[in-house]
Amino acid sequence: MIVYSAATHPGRKRSLNEDNIGWSEEKSLWLVADGMGGHAAGEVASLIAKEKVLEEIASGTALMDAVIRAHEAVRDAALANSEQAGMGTTIVAARIQGYIAELVWVGDSRAYLWRDGALETVTSDHSFMQMLIDNQQLTAEEAHKHPQRNIVTQVLGVSDPIPGRITLRLQNLDCILLCSDGLNDELTHDEIALILRECPNAEAATSRLIEAACDAGGRDNISAILIQYEGENAPAPEDTTMRRHVPEQVSAEQPVSGIGRIGRRLAGHIFRALVILAVLLLLVMIVF
Repeated sequence: MIVYSAATHPGRKRSLNEDNIGWSEEKSLWLVADGMGGHAAGEVASLIAKEKVLEEIASGTALMDAVIRAHEAVRDAALANSEQAGMGTTIVAARIQGYIAELVWVGDSRAYLWRDGALETVTSDHSFMQMLIDNQQLTAEEAHKHPQRNIVTQVLGVSDPIPGRITLRLQNLDCILLCSDGLNDELTHDEIALILRECPNAEAATSRLIEAACDAGGRDNISAILIQYEGENAPAPEDTTMRRHVPEQVSAEQPVSGIGRIGRRLAGHIFRALVILAVLLLLVMIVF
């Protein structure tokens, strides 16, 4: 069973809400899109993305492909209307099938996992700040209040974004929090965790998260969807340590390092060279 609550708010400083939230109970899908662009184009971009993803999922399209088609839909709409040129939107979407949750995102809208009283960020922002963090030029704490924290490096509708994708193996009472940056810009990781810990249910938690973000400044639109999974625990992944396995396809969950491949080839060459050398030494010993 899935219990969820969703809310969005324009915040304290803006009259227009360019965020869009959506879901399909039938397809166990939830999403948050945070639009950007002048002349209300951000609201248009996030609405197009939401409707396109819901439409594609309803017709059986995989989540990653649905997000890519949403990008194409936003891009095409911007090309068709000069007043909406350059509009774009972030997106984070979650789909739960059995005890597996699939997450796909573009931009800095986030997903968190709440499990056993601990909060974990499970997506990685496509943003300038995240690039600095990844390069160890900035800490997460420094990035949280940095004046350039809202610069994104990928959005739907602009250029050719590469969506991020992960899957989670859920445990009973796990919660997934989807949000626009208007929430995590105002609240720290620990503040979000405290609210989730104190609130008795999903509806109370989303309401309190929105309220707290507004109280902290509410400088941007704020959206939050909290999804609670109630069901059997996902079994532990099978241990394949002692078994040779060659994956048929490289996926986001099975990264293959080019260095690793080169290293394995080099090790093979060295081993063969050592075998040949040993044979030659043995021949020399026999002859002499």
